[in-house]
Amino acid sequence: MRMKQNPAIQSVVIAASVVLAACSPSAQNEYSYPTDAQISSALEAQFASDRNSTAARDLVRTLGGEQGKLRYQIHQVIYRQGAYEARYDAVLVMGQPGVQTLQALYASMIPDAERAKLAQGSLQAYESWLRQQAEALKKTSAPQGQALLDTLDLLGKCYRGKETGAEVTVMQGLGALLSPERKGLYAEKLALPDTTMQCLPT
Repeated sequence: MRMKQNPAIQSVVIAASVVLAACSPSAQNEYSYPTDAQISSALEAQFASDRNSTAARDLVRTLGGEQGKLRYQIHQVIYRQGAYEARYDAVLVMGQPGVQTLQALYASMIPDAERAKLAQGSLQAYESWLRQQAEALKKTSAPQGQALLDTLDLLGKCYRGKETGAEVTVMQGLGALLSPERKGLYAEKLALPDTTMQCLPT
């Protein structure tokens, strides 16, 4: 024989079902997540307007040339009570051949007076001078000698042989908080402990 359920108990069951439904994955998926293009646009606007990023913008021009730019590779987007947290990498899109990048970098690492003596003004001449200086420093047990050699090896590995349009990952593990605003999304950079730099002069 089927027993009749108490109306009070039925009300509790219905209320519990509503609460559980609101917490279910299907309900959570109702959030309208921003697209990668929208996130990248917000990050580009933040980078272009941030007064603290002046040196970083200059470095992008040095590494990638006047036509060089950053591309943001989005890995994860997390909803944070009205805002979104994005995890991403910064990728440099080369606007010039890597040989020009290395030549400009190495030239900037040599004092003006010494650079003027290098009549060739070539990448080979600059790199040779820097390696000679590094070896001389190593003989005096100065830690700067090995650090300079490591920098030259890293930069050469990253940029030598790269053609215009090639991509080089320069930072990994970046984060930003994206808040909705009238014009779209407003990005604020987050300091994350697992952020690492790659292919950047030190």
